[in-house]
Amino acid sequence: MSDSILQQITTQFNSVTADDWKEKINKDLKGASFEKLISQTEDEIEILPFYTAETTKDFQLLIPAKQTENWFVTEKIIVHDFIAANKNSLHALQNGANCILFDLQNLPITKSEIHQLIQGILIDIVSVFFYNYKEENKKDLEICVPNSCILSIKIEQQKSTVNELVDAFNDGVFQNSNPIYFHFHIGQNYFLEIAKLRAFRWLWQQFASVNNLTNPIFIIAETGNSKRDDNENSKEIYTNILRNTTEAMSAIIGGCDYLIVNSHDVEMENSDFGKRIARNVQHILYNESYFNNFKDIGKASYYVEYLTFQLAKKTWNRLQVK
Repeated sequence: MSDSILQQITTQFNSVTADDWKEKINKDLKGASFEKLISQTEDEIEILPFYTAETTKDFQLLIPAKQTENWFVTEKIIVHDFIAANKNSLHALQNGANCILFDLQNLPITKSEIHQLIQGILIDIVSVFFYNYKEENKKDLEICVPNSCILSIKIEQQKSTVNELVDAFNDGVFQNSNPIYFHFHIGQNYFLEIAKLRAFRWLWQQFASVNNLTNPIFIIAETGNSKRDDNENSKEIYTNILRNTTEAMSAIIGGCDYLIVNSHDVEMENSDFGKRIARNVQHILYNESYFNNFKDIGKASYYVEYLTFQLAKKTWNRLQVK
């Protein structure tokens, strides 16, 4: 449909103001209070039943561009055995992943075992992360895998989104690394999770501008763990595929640089099939849904802009920025 035809169609309808919407809602409520439709988040952000351009014109922030053009399909490998972990990482890279995160689970590791772990991985073009390593192994990891990310800030998911942002910010300001990597977990509150990442990127830009910092930041986003609290029925594994998809969408729209989609299955955690589905969720969003074609999908969405502003405001008020 051409722009001219679309304009002809849209101009046939009268514009509707916020007061018009409220009047219609009050009529449909038949005497019930409009206020009963207003709810609050855990952080006491007021959620209205509708949003318009006029009600959100003062709640728009200029969100900075992220560091990566798109996002990296990242596979998390939990290391129990170095040879098996290497095999799993190569399989992931051959099947659509372009970044590997090794969870070392604080296992002692020698230089020989590090080389064994990364054997066959083209570390010059593939991003490699190491998590949960012993401090005494940090230097060896940096020497053996010079382009890897050894240090990143992992933010635990909380009921309060503002608390998450405050924790991330307070941890980040003391880091001297360049760049700085922040690892966020993504939950089921679709729009709030989008706003969380957008708000954090804006907040960091403000702090960096005031303090003349040039450290770029990268956001690693990870979907919910396959062992969900409400997942008592084995049939829920299929619902988890949908949950992973919406959480991945939140992370991408919010502006993550790296995305980990965890396996959907519970009974066979980390199964080959579960990992394949997890990778394919990202491939579909990238290659078939064209999420890679937009720089800031959330921009101009009244509700997302409003949530982003409120989270940024409440977090900024909590921060002790000097």
